Amino acid sequence: MNQKQILNFLIFWVVNTILLLLLSAILGNNLVLGNDKLSSSHAAIVSGLILAAIIYILPPAVEKSGQKIKNENIWPIIFFSANAVVIWIIKRFALITGLGLSSIFWVLIVALVITAAELGVAKTTGAMKKKK
Repeated sequence: MNQKQILNFLIFWVVNTILLLLLSAILGNNLVLGNDKLSSSHAAIVSGLILAAIIYILPPAVEKSGQKIKNENIWPIIFFSANAVVIWIIKRFALITGLGLSSIFWVLIVALVITAAELGVAKTTGAMKKKK
């Protein structure tokens, strides 16, 4: 990874962490951060790190799978799907990650908000532009 990629990764991580903290405050008991082992800020940092890692793992994984994505409008759907699955997995390991969600509805809402923010950050920073 070069410095620009590291900086973009850190930006994604910070945005995901801040969003999780804000959503925790807005959604009340539907999204809970922290448990007896992790504080709410630590839970947001861990969960934000996992979500940021998915952003960098997903495009090379799709490319190595042999799938050719010709329509760039498919990527938001791919990222939304991946975020929803990963948030569900993070939720299932709440004892380790400290993230709790009350139902699949809230998993989808959080995934939608996080995907929108990640796509906004990607457009702003140019993180997802193909190298020529």
